[in-house]
Amino acid sequence: MLRVAYQKMRWVIAGWLTLSTILNLIDRQTLSILAPLLRDHLNLSIQAYANVVTAFQVSYSVMYTVGGRLVDRIGERIGMAACILWWSICTMLTALAQGAWSLAIIRFALGLGEPANYPAALRATTRWFPKEERGLPIAMFSSGSAIGNVLAPPLIAGLTLWFGWRSGFVLPGMLGLAWLAVWLVIYRKPSDYPMTAGQRSALETEEDRGPQGWFSLLKDRNVLALVLSRFITDPVWSFYLFWIPEYLKRERGFSLTDIGLYGWMPFLAGAIGGMTAGRVSDMLITSGLSPVKAKARVLYIAAIIAPLGILTGSVHSSAAAMFLIAVMAFVVFSWFINTAAIIPDLVPQNSIGSVLGFMGTAGSAAGALFTQMVGYLVSHYSYVAVFSVAGSMHLLGALILRSLLREKARVTGEITG
Repeated sequence: MLRVAYQKMRWVIAGWLTLSTILNLIDRQTLSILAPLLRDHLNLSIQAYANVVTAFQVSYSVMYTVGGRLVDRIGERIGMAACILWWSICTMLTALAQGAWSLAIIRFALGLGEPANYPAALRATTRWFPKEERGLPIAMFSSGSAIGNVLAPPLIAGLTLWFGWRSGFVLPGMLGLAWLAVWLVIYRKPSDYPMTAGQRSALETEEDRGPQGWFSLLKDRNVLALVLSRFITDPVWSFYLFWIPEYLKRERGFSLTDIGLYGWMPFLAGAIGGMTAGRVSDMLITSGLSPVKAKARVLYIAAIIAPLGILTGSVHSSAAAMFLIAVMAFVVFSWFINTAAIIPDLVPQNSIGSVLGFMGTAGSAAGALFTQMVGYLVSHYSYVAVFSVAGSMHLLGALILRSLLREKARVTGEITG
């Protein structure tokens, strides 16, 4: 394997990282796909389901920062291996749930393992690709979560219809263990593979020193801008991820078969949005914009599109509602890709995982709070109110970025605009 040239191996690594995020989201999405069935089978109320989702989000939000820090310290190879081993086992254990409490406990445990995937993938991509070529591979692994959501509805619905709901948790967990075995074989430092002197110098490698202190990072206005913007915008994805299948059944009359047939479509739009955002930012950089300016511009354009999502709850046609959900998925993944891709342009490599961890913790904590709000609004009002709030949040996140984000003087001396 080590005889494979670096130029080819880096795309193998990028593809394998993409597969990890696909599996990550299949494992996570299984619960929301089966929520209508599990609510009936396990006798879960709307509030009980909201509490199960919140249990996952609480542990996920805490471990995003801890996991990002851990990955910065032990490296992406072992960090990725540990998290995928943990979450695969927890996914399979979900098949043993007997009620609200056991389901919540297992999902809490799942949330401890899943988040480190993203800091580890970002560190690996930064290590393997030079700065001007990172947009596409970062978009690939980030869009893997959207692809996972494309694959999850037909996969999980099919498994459930043929073998029962518990199989929808067992098979994805087994796939994660298979992924882990290959990862431990193929992932090494780029310098362990044959490469030219020019390729070696282009990677801008840094010494593997420990990461900056947490407080030092949070005093950086750029880190604060990213953390606050994700605190505002990440709850939108939490809502779409955990509640859309429930919404489609209760409000639009979709059956489990319908969800399997059509529920993947918005997430395909998300994958397209993520890949488009990564490619466009690379093109803007090639045309002469600095990396920070290029990625910020894509973020602002995505935020302008987001308010279309407000209309979702009020349109009469289910097809129109699905289209608007797809538009929001496009926006959300454009936002995810570029807020992650911009990190290596603003902080040293030895702190990339920590910063993404901060962002993930902020977003997940906000998502947990928003989930409780969704449960209240749906129980007492309707989904119209929820879509109205969700459709407004990216504009606010863009305003925060516009106010706080600045390029480092040592990079270009320019102010991001």
